[in-house]
Amino acid sequence: MKSMFWRILSGSLSRRKGRIAASVGAIALGVSLVVASVSLHQGIRGKVAEELKNYGANLVLLPANGTAPFLKEKDIGNLAVQGVKDRLIAHAPFLYQVVKIQGRDVVLAGTRFAAVKTVSPWWQVEGSWPEGKEAALVGLNVASKLGLRRGDRISAAYKASRMTFTVSGFLRTGGPEEHQIFVDLEASQLLTGRHGLLSAVLVSARAEGALDETAAFLRRTWPEADVRTLWQVARAEEALLSRIEVFLMSVSVIILFASGLGVFATMTTAALERKVEVALMRALGAGENRIAFIFACEALAIGLVGGMAGFALGFLFAEAISLSVFGSFIFPSLISAPTGLAVGIGVALFSSLSVVRKVARTATAAVLKGE
Repeated sequence: MKSMFWRILSGSLSRRKGRIAASVGAIALGVSLVVASVSLHQGIRGKVAEELKNYGANLVLLPANGTAPFLKEKDIGNLAVQGVKDRLIAHAPFLYQVVKIQGRDVVLAGTRFAAVKTVSPWWQVEGSWPEGKEAALVGLNVASKLGLRRGDRISAAYKASRMTFTVSGFLRTGGPEEHQIFVDLEASQLLTGRHGLLSAVLVSARAEGALDETAAFLRRTWPEADVRTLWQVARAEEALLSRIEVFLMSVSVIILFASGLGVFATMTTAALERKVEVALMRALGAGENRIAFIFACEALAIGLVGGMAGFALGFLFAEAISLSVFGSFIFPSLISAPTGLAVGIGVALFSSLSVVRKVARTATAAVLKGE
């Protein structure tokens, strides 16, 4: 009986290769867009996170309006509380003050260089990073104006206080940092007499979580700080990629509907062409369930092949989009393969459900009489 079943099934599929191929192709196209959407949804988040790490800080903490003009360094502990710590990658404190160097006003920025290397990985240093309280990192614009070279000693004066620093390297960023001189935070606090005070804290938050939600956590845990979001361009890029996902899903739904119509047409045609064959099987004792099972297996085969082809095609679509946007490939999503197969089989079976029921209830006597 099993061998007869497989002969009937394989014979039915082989005799209608053209229609079967069209149905498989329609399902594969719809499934490919679903798989591409799933793969992009899983892979893009990681890519965006990596891109945002390269951009540097995406949040800045400043003294809130109506509070003291400076943040307190001891309050940085608020960034380590539960609910905030896991959302952050790193943070770097800064104290800014205009000082006199060679009779000119220059912005002196005190910071912790170990933290800056993580928060601002895009900084380009010619020479070496400062080590110790007497070393300084000089912006290229300042170095050009003051005629400084590596190893030169500069004297910074603020009111009656004065400190001497040695130039260890020059900073190139293409931004306002090139107009500043960076020294150790404690040295700048000592020079300006602002012990334990900060002007700002740059924060690099994880892109996997909602940036606005992280900012809200920070406002609750550090009410004296005004939390502001940076890198709107990066956030706009993430929104654009989300729109790509929505677009792909919308198109895939439309194509899957068309695929379902294609499978329905194929199965209906098969039922009409084989009504005499079905009537004979019924006359020879085949039950409704057996006949319905044969047609359901045909639909299952169409969905299975279409799902596998759609997965392969969808993965290629996702890689092409990732390559064009990020210049690199994404890792395959573990759920994209079962999703593709499930969608393909589901569309095929659902589209053929009414046909299967109708075939199973064929009026045997009427068909054999030619009615």
